[in-house]
Amino acid sequence: MSVQLDRLILAVAILSAAAGTAFLAKAGGYYLLPLWERPDSPFHKVLKPSGEVGHSFGWIGAGLMLLGVVLYSGRKRLAALRGLGPMRTWLNFHIYLCLTGPFLVALHTAAKLRGLGVYSFWSMAVVAASGIIGRWLYQQFPRTIRGEAMTLAEIRAEQADLRERLQTQFGLAPSLLKAVDAVAERSGQRTPGGAAASLLTLPLLLVDDLLRPLRLSKIRRQLLKQRRLARRETQALLALIRRQMAIARRVAFLDTFRRVFTYWHVIHLVFFAAMVVLLVLHVGSEVFFGASLVGGR
Repeated sequence: MSVQLDRLILAVAILSAAAGTAFLAKAGGYYLLPLWERPDSPFHKVLKPSGEVGHSFGWIGAGLMLLGVVLYSGRKRLAALRGLGPMRTWLNFHIYLCLTGPFLVALHTAAKLRGLGVYSFWSMAVVAASGIIGRWLYQQFPRTIRGEAMTLAEIRAEQADLRERLQTQFGLAPSLLKAVDAVAERSGQRTPGGAAASLLTLPLLLVDDLLRPLRLSKIRRQLLKQRRLARRETQALLALIRRQMAIARRVAFLDTFRRVFTYWHVIHLVFFAAMVVLLVLHVGSEVFFGASLVGGR
């Protein structure tokens, strides 16, 4: 069921991206016009920050962001919601809402930022960008099917089980097992000095993630040379090898990821709080004074 929900969220995200692309293809030129030429555009009346469509973008975008935060925070903290699907699915939905929302808010501003609106907008941009980084960091912690973080003992137990399955269930030759172990060890040794918890560590680990498919393809070629397997069996074997490589790297850098994730969480919350406060001030100025702090009239 959770896999189906993840696929549904992905499908909705793809459709949303397609709709956004189609909108920009038709009306995106308006946002590229100099401010003094926009009143002459046929789109100005509806797309300016105070226009019918532009204003709606702001409300809908802000609502989606707040909804994403409330739902995800509620799933983590409320006992009544803990049985409603794995955290991974809730996180994916949270990310979808909190990326779609900023996109709509950006359209609402129409690149006209002044006063407190500047700080609110860039706080939102930092929150959205850091959310993408946070999603990558979240993936570095091995989790159960329910999305709960595994202990180091559980991780090592799964690591041993995976290696045993590679050796017994699929009968991997010693040379291939050695190749898998070599790639896993290489991933765990990419940062000099014992993988100190430093921001400089993260780009190296990201590069390692990007290069892992290339190393996996090399093992796949070695596998196909040694034996013939059905396509489904080959995919299952490669999935086990991929999981084994990922877990080995995550075990080696578990303390680093935990430390960096703690720093990331503080930064993410600080900018989110700033964004909410400035958003309330912006909306308050609209409601009570009829003047936008973003300068969109």
